[in-house]
Amino acid sequence: MFKDMPFWDPDLLQRTLAEQAKDLASLAAAFGGTVPAGQSNFDALGKPLIERYQRLFMPPGLGATGGPPAQAGAAFLRYQQAMERFAKQANAIAVNAGERLAAALAQTGPAAPPITTLRELHSLWIECGDAAYAAAAHGDEFADAQAELVAACIELRAGLAAP
Repeated sequence: MFKDMPFWDPDLLQRTLAEQAKDLASLAAAFGGTVPAGQSNFDALGKPLIERYQRLFMPPGLGATGGPPAQAGAAFLRYQQAMERFAKQANAIAVNAGERLAAALAQTGPAAPPITTLRELHSLWIECGDAAYAAAAHGDEFADAQAELVAACIELRAGLAAP
């Protein structure tokens, strides 16, 4: 199937993958990870990024295992449920943004956005994402999910600080 495509060139694909692996290794190193030179295992390249991302969203006071301390108990459960609810909202925004982008790219004629460069495509993607976020952020469900997440974080932090 792909061999019939004009971009099918095994050497080009190999070089492109090697360049992407190098770029990903540089990105991982920029976020504080270490990746051995020449590493071609994408799981190993992504591991430092994933660990950094998980640390970014881990509530203060939780250990490296991610398990709640004994005194956090119900507050940690509330936090998990609030995070899941908010993540569903974020996922809905991402899906909506993708749908908006697909609809914009499917337009034809003079009303269609002119996409002749990657910068224009990127700008369109940002516009679609902003519109999707704005639509969701003005809704009651988003506000309720965000408020619950903040309240759960405060309760969890207080539980972790308690002796």
